Amino acid sequence: MKKSIVSFLSAALLLSSLSSVALAEQNAVSPQGLITPQADSGWQTKNKIRARVYTDANSYGPGANKIKITAEKSTAGAAYYQIYLMNSTQMVQVGSGTLGSSVTLDAAVSNIVPVNSQASIKVLLKIYAYGDWDTWLGDWETDSFTVVRIN
Repeated sequence: MKKSIVSFLSAALLLSSLSSVALAEQNAVSPQGLITPQADSGWQTKNKIRARVYTDANSYGPGANKIKITAEKSTAGAAYYQIYLMNSTQMVQVGSGTLGSSVTLDAAVSNIVPVNSQASIKVLLKIYAYGDWDTWLGDWETDSFTVVRIN
């Protein structure tokens, strides 16, 4: 009896660990494997630019001051980019520069989420032609996520 219970428990543990590995592989979305995106625009192609923008979580709890944002581009060549945080009434730029294949930044939420409040916000990635800020190529926008800021 003892032997069959031990065998059953061993089999259950083995299945559980294999399921966890399969689930981890299924959820590993980032090419670098470092961050599994939560609030994500998904890969989209606009004006021959394939890109996406995402955060490292889909909600940020009390005390959240910064969020990690990653913009990725899989097409060859460089482009200019701007990243904004937005809610229903405002947009705040949190980064800009040259985008090769990817860029990650920590964005302060203090200009869009007041202290002792919470807000539903999105991340907006704007891409422009390299060397020409006047040639806009497209926007990539995440789904909404919640930030709670109590400091």
